[in-house]
Amino acid sequence: MLIQFPDIINMLNSLKDFFKNNLINDAALDNEPSRSIELAAAVLMVEISLADSSLDSDERRLITRVLQQEFKLSAVDAQAILSLAEQESDHAVSLHEFTRLINDSMSAGDKVRIIQLLWQVAFADSVLDKYEEYYVRKIADLLYISHADYIRAKHNSR
Repeated sequence: MLIQFPDIINMLNSLKDFFKNNLINDAALDNEPSRSIELAAAVLMVEISLADSSLDSDERRLITRVLQQEFKLSAVDAQAILSLAEQESDHAVSLHEFTRLINDSMSAGDKVRIIQLLWQVAFADSVLDKYEEYYVRKIADLLYISHADYIRAKHNSR
């Protein structure tokens, strides 16, 4: 069977539509720097919640609420970013891509606020796991947060 030129164009258009429809969330986030910051913060919060090997419903609700409050998102948008953050967390090789985005886009005070939010997630289940504490410290270092600000954020998060 010989493929005609119009068939090839239709096939390419179908592939293009498939990728456009299935990758639109990633592309939309790339084109909106503020959404990328929200995603980066959400991925870091998911990483903290997974440090003790589980993302429980309390942590999920807290992350959603934090995204809504801190980034002025609707409940639907916060849920969508949380879902995308979970996917990104599954595929992320390191935290550097997320912390680099935050370092490039946020002020020192905003970065300390991110650390405070991470502490809130760590304390969400009322048990501070040693791995949660380790990851918050690691992220604070990657965000160039001083030890004093790190401790202050921890105390202010309770």
